[in-house]
Amino acid sequence: MDVGTIIGIVAAFLLILISILIGGSVTAFINIPSIFIVVGGGMASAMGAFPLKDFIRGVLAIKKAFLWKPPDLNDVIETIGEIATKVRKEGILSLEGDIELYYQKDPLLGDMIRMLVDGIDINDIKATAETALAQLDEQLSTEVAVWEKLADLFPAFGMIGTLIGLIQMLRNLNDPSALGPGMAVALITTLYGAILANAFAIPVANKLKKAKDMELLVKSIYVEAIEKIQKGENPNVIKQEVAIMLGVELPEEV
Repeated sequence: MDVGTIIGIVAAFLLILISILIGGSVTAFINIPSIFIVVGGGMASAMGAFPLKDFIRGVLAIKKAFLWKPPDLNDVIETIGEIATKVRKEGILSLEGDIELYYQKDPLLGDMIRMLVDGIDINDIKATAETALAQLDEQLSTEVAVWEKLADLFPAFGMIGTLIGLIQMLRNLNDPSALGPGMAVALITTLYGAILANAFAIPVANKLKKAKDMELLVKSIYVEAIEKIQKGENPNVIKQEVAIMLGVELPEEV
């Protein structure tokens, strides 16, 4: 688990809360109708922008933002190096006994090695893997898009709530004492929208995008590495190329 997202979001809300407490009462910033407008309206509008299944999957992807752990890039490099070395020394069929281990490393890697052991042509393996990557990219991109849409809609519905509040306030111009409190309530919805977008939805969207980019990068590197391994390229050269793509510096002796 990467605690950075948890710490960041919690800290943002705590700092806002502390600022409110220093300046006055928290109860003055609580307005149930405003919550309905911003949260309910934003979620409902976002739901209308995606197929229901995609929207639900996107919202549930929030757990990835908090639980996602960056892959061990050195382990990725070592795994590819071990596979390349074993194939060069013992042949492709020597990988058969470790297929379950490769599935544990990455399901796509396991699938490719199984096809390789079964004698399937490397071009067919690559085509299958690229199709799987394209489908995964679409799925993960939709999850990111849901949170990016929420980040856009929360402030928009905050403004809608503010306009509703202003209209209601202007209807009571004959009572000057009600203008100040009415304006305060009207502005709360804008505050809710800004907080939910900038302290919550945007960080979640950015974290999901980071997780998506890293997952696709590692899987695409596995695809390229398997092709090089099948062609019998030097294991050390393959490791160096993978390290460069991942931005990892290998020891001089490797």
